[in-house]
Amino acid sequence: MEKNDNNVREIGQLMSVAIAAVLFGSTMILSAVGPARASETPVPAMHDTPATLRYLA
Repeated sequence: MEKNDNNVREIGQLMSVAIAAVLFGSTMILSAVGPARASETPVPAMHDTPATLRYLA
């Protein structure tokens, strides 16, 4: 029974590390790509554009 508990704990720790790595990696990619994409094509903040585009401009 103790061996089974250790296996479950080990799997849980590996899953936690994997999730943290994916979140960290995606954050790093978005922080590197996001500003470059935003500066390539500026979106004019006109009144006839949707509200989300005005806030993102």
